[in-house]
This record gives sequence, C-alpha cells and structure tokens, in this order.
Amino acid sequence: MLTPLQLLRRSIGTLAGLGALACCLTLLYLASHVVMGIGGSCGSGGPYEIVTPCPDGIGWIVPVSIFGGIAGLGVYAWSTLPVGPRLTFLAWPALFLSLGYAFLDSALNVADGVDWGFMVCAVLFILMGGVPLLFLANRDAFLRVFWGPEPSPVPSRPSPIPGRAFPIPRGTFPAPVRPSAPARTPAPPPPPAANDLVGELERLAALHQAGRLDDAEYAQAKKHLLNGTTS
Repeated sequence: MLTPLQLLRRSIGTLAGLGALACCLTLLYLASHVVMGIGGSCGSGGPYEIVTPCPDGIGWIVPVSIFGGIAGLGVYAWSTLPVGPRLTFLAWPALFLSLGYAFLDSALNVADGVDWGFMVCAVLFILMGGVPLLFLANRDAFLRVFWGPEPSPVPSRPSPIPGRAFPIPRGTFPAPVRPSAPARTPAPPPPPAANDLVGELERLAALHQAGRLDDAEYAQAKKHLLNGTTS
C-alpha cells in the first residue's frame, strides 16, 4: 500500500522516465537518419584526415541519446506503480524498429535504385524488433503489458445485514460473571402440634413414674419438648 507521497513520486517518475525514453529514441532515430543520408558513416576530431565529417551535433547527440534512453528506462522501471501497464518490455522493439525503419527509408531513397547494404540492415533490425512482439499474441502477455497485473484482493470484513446472524468465534468476549447465590440456612423444624405436645408430656410423665427416667433426665426432656425440639 503506497502513501500519497509515494504515489506522487512514482507517478512523476513514470512520466519522466517515459518522456526521457521517447525523446532519446527520437533523437537517435533522427541522428541515424542523418548519418545514413551521407553514406552511413562519418567522423569528427582526431589526428587523421576525415573523409566525411559528421554534421554539427551528431557527435554528442548519438551517445547522449543512447545513455539517456537507458537512464530513462531505468527511472520508469523503478517508478512502476503497483497497478497499470508494464511497458518496459516494449523498449527493445521500439529501439530496433525505429532504427530498422531508418535503414529501410535510406535504402529506398537513393538515386540509382535500392541500397542493398541498408536493406539487409533494415530487415535484420525489423526482425529483431518485430519478433518479440509476437509474444503479445498471447492474451495473458498482452494484458500484462498493456493492462498490468491484477491487484491483490483486500480482505474485507462482512458488514452486518438485518435478519442475518454472523457467528462469533469463541474467546472473543469474556464469559459473564454470574453472582453466586447466598447460602441458605436450614429453617428450624416446626414446633409440634398441641395434641402431640400433650401426648409427649404424658409419655414422659409415664416413663418418669415407671422409673425409667430419673428427675434430671425427665426435666431435661421436658425442657427440650417445651422449647420446640425433639429429644
């Protein structure tokens, strides 16, 4: 993902690189056409006598156009955006087809017929520039050069739709803490009914009279019974 500043820099680099490459190819074609118009060779400077001197500017236009085109192609390749055409492949065909056309034009524009030396060079250069273009017959290769690679999909989160439930993975939210129920104290047993109380008192009195309970035991059992507990 590019920041806005990176996008601006790469856009400027793409335009500058393509512009420099186009200008250098044009200068090289024009310089080559001029040299071919005077016989195909020329010279300038040096201690030897020059048969055909080069026109003004040819001595520096040719090397500047060559190295400037390489530099422009490098700037374009470095500034390529993540999406969009990939035109670096077309630099080779553009160079050799333009020079091949210059040879062809010079071979046909002679006073005494066809210059076959220039014609052979024209055929060779046109083949060197045209054969790589046959790869563009493949649909995938054509789209990759002129359309660019497909952008990688960006994962998106599903938006909530009314009436549709989306599962939530476990562990996303902590489990709710439920308050513990207070401890229940056992209720005291209900006191015996009045009839049962009278019967129990009579039973205790009978046991005491029969001697099975002494005075202390009889008093304690009677106290428990009257307080609502069982003996």
